[in-house]
Amino acid sequence: MKAKKDATLATYPINNKVVTFASNGLTLSSDTRATCLALLQENLDLKQLLTNFASIVARIIRPFNIRFQSAHGLFSLNNQEKYLCSNTYNLPLSSTSPRIGSITYQSNKPLMMSEGQLFVELHELLVPCLRHALKFAELNALVFKDHLTNVGNRAYYDESLQRAIEQSCRSQQSLSLMLFDIDDFKPINDNWGHLKGDQVLQHFAAILTKIIRVSDMVFRLGGDEFVLILQPGDQHSVDKVTERLLLEVGKTPFLTELGFSTSIGFAHWVLGQDANQLFATADKKLYTQKAHNMVLKKRNPQPS
Repeated sequence: MKAKKDATLATYPINNKVVTFASNGLTLSSDTRATCLALLQENLDLKQLLTNFASIVARIIRPFNIRFQSAHGLFSLNNQEKYLCSNTYNLPLSSTSPRIGSITYQSNKPLMMSEGQLFVELHELLVPCLRHALKFAELNALVFKDHLTNVGNRAYYDESLQRAIEQSCRSQQSLSLMLFDIDDFKPINDNWGHLKGDQVLQHFAAILTKIIRVSDMVFRLGGDEFVLILQPGDQHSVDKVTERLLLEVGKTPFLTELGFSTSIGFAHWVLGQDANQLFATADKKLYTQKAHNMVLKKRNPQPS
C-alpha cells in the first residue's frame, strides 16, 4: 500500500524525514516500522510527538483530525470543523493498567477495515513513545508546581507570563493579570496554627482553579500571594472572575468561619508593556485595595 496523495495534506505538519511508506497487505513493512519509530522517538515533548504521529497517519492512511485525551489534558490537531465520522481507540498502557489514554480520529469518510488494521499496528509503535512522553510531562509538571496548593509556582508564572505577552504581541490578543493577597493571613497562622494556614491556602487555590476558564492559568507566587493570567482578558473577564470568587468563598464554610477576605489588583496589558510593568500596575492596585480593606476592618471589627 503506497503512501496516498491528498490535496489536504498540505495543512498537516508533515516531517520531511517521512518520505515513503509501504505495507505488505495489512502489515506495515519492517522498513516502514523502523522509519515510523525513528520519527516517534525524535522528541519527548507530548505535543511534538503527537504532531509527528499525525504526519505518519496522513502519509500511510489519509489525513485525519486527531484528538488525544489523557490525564495530562487534551491534544487536538486541525480541529477547525465538524466531521461526519469519528472512531476512538483506548490505548493500553500495560496488562495491569487499563489505558494510557484515548485517541480519536475524525474525518468525513467512514473508516475502512484495512485502515483500522493499520491504526492498530501504528498504535503498537506509538504507545511506548507515549509512555515516555507522558512521564516526561509529569516530571516537568512537578518542576513547575507549587506542592502545597497544586497550582503553578513562581518559576512557571515567570515563564508563562512572558510567553503570554509574546503571544499577545503576535496575535493582538487581549491579556489581563490579576493579583490576590489574603487579608490578615498572619493572624490566621498565629491564632490557629500553620496547619490551618496551609488549609486556607489550599482552599483558596482550589477556588481560583475552579472559577477560571481553560485558557486561563493560576499560580502561587509565595506566601499568601496568588496570580491569574487571563488570556483573552479584559475588564469584563476581571469582573466575572471577581464575581465568581466572592460567590465561591461565600459557599465555603471553612473560609467564611475564619472571616476570610482577599485583596485584588489587576492590570490589562498594552502593546509595548513588559512583564514587570504589567505586574507593577496590578500590584499598585492590589495594595491600594488592601489598605482600603484594612480601614474597613478597623471600622467594622469581626466578632471574636
